[in-house]
Amino acid sequence: MNKIDQLNYNQLKVFIAIYEHGQSHQAANELGMTASGVSRTLKILRDIFKDSLFIRRTSGFIATEKTHQLIPMAKALVAQYQKIEAQHSVFTPAESGGQYTIHAYDEFVYAVQKVIRNDILVEAPNLRFDVRVLTHDCSTELANGDMDFVVVYEGFNGKNLNYEMFAETDSLYLLVNNEHPILTQELTLENISNYSCLEIDNYDDLSSPLLVNLCREKGVSQMEVEGYTDSLASAIRLLSESNAITLSCNQFTRQFVKMIPRIQCLKLPEELALQCRIRRRENREIGNYVLFGDTNNSAAFNWVKSKLICGLEREWRLASEE
Repeated sequence: MNKIDQLNYNQLKVFIAIYEHGQSHQAANELGMTASGVSRTLKILRDIFKDSLFIRRTSGFIATEKTHQLIPMAKALVAQYQKIEAQHSVFTPAESGGQYTIHAYDEFVYAVQKVIRNDILVEAPNLRFDVRVLTHDCSTELANGDMDFVVVYEGFNGKNLNYEMFAETDSLYLLVNNEHPILTQELTLENISNYSCLEIDNYDDLSSPLLVNLCREKGVSQMEVEGYTDSLASAIRLLSESNAITLSCNQFTRQFVKMIPRIQCLKLPEELALQCRIRRRENREIGNYVLFGDTNNSAAFNWVKSKLICGLEREWRLASEE
C-alpha cells in the first residue's frame, strides 16, 4: 500500500526540482537545501511511491515512466500550495532560505551586489545569490524559471516575461581617454564622427552602433566601427589605448569611470542625446529594468524583487547626483 498520506509540499518541490534539473546539486541550490537533504527526500519519495523514480546516469538523473506520470499532478499540487502560501502565509525574511540567480549587464553587477549585501542579506541572511554577467538573450531561461532576475537598460517583450523599471535613462555620455582631441572641441555630431566608435553591446539587434547609424543618416563624415565588446573592463582598456569613443547611458558606468585616471566622461548636449534616444527606442524601449518570469509568485520571491528594485533605484539616484 502506498504511503501517500505521508506526502508533503516540500517533498513535491524536491521531486519537481530533480525532474527539471536532472541533478541533485542543482535541485539543492534552487531550494536552498544541501545535496544530502535532497538525497534523503528522494529516498522517502521512492518509499512512498514504491518506485525508483529516477535512474542515475553519468549525465544525471533519468526519470522513470512512473515519474513522467506523476509530474503533472505534482506540479498542479505545488501550484495550489503556492497560492495558499502567497495569500495566507506570514513571510519572515530572517527565517527564509533559498537561492536566487541574477544575471545583469556588466555595468549593473556591482550595484546588484551592493543591494544584496546592504539591503537583502541584513534582513534575510540565509538567502543565497548567484550573480553573473549577462552575455546573451536570456528570455527563454527567464520565462522557464532557470533564472530569477535579469537587470538591464532595455525592455524585453516575450511570453511569460515581466519587467519593472527602477530608473529612467535621460543623459548620454561619451567615454574617451584623457588625452583625446575631442576634449578641446565642441561636442557636435560632425566632430564626434571623426573618431571610431567602440560599442559596448550585449545584443545584435542593431545593424551597427547607434552613433554610426546617426552619422550615416545625417550625412556627416563616415564613422568607423572600432569593435564590439560586452565587457566594460575591456572597453575601458581599449579606450585608454586609442582615440576611439564609446557611447554610454549608464550612471553606474559613469560612476566607475570616475575612479579611472586615464578615462573621462563627457555629457552629450541634450539635442544630440535626444536624437540618439529617439533612434534607440525604435528598436527597444530604453530604461533601467528588473526582468523576471511568472513561474514564481512566492512571498519570498516578491520580497527579494521589491528589495532589488528599490535598492537599485536608490543606487542609480545616488550615482546620478555625483
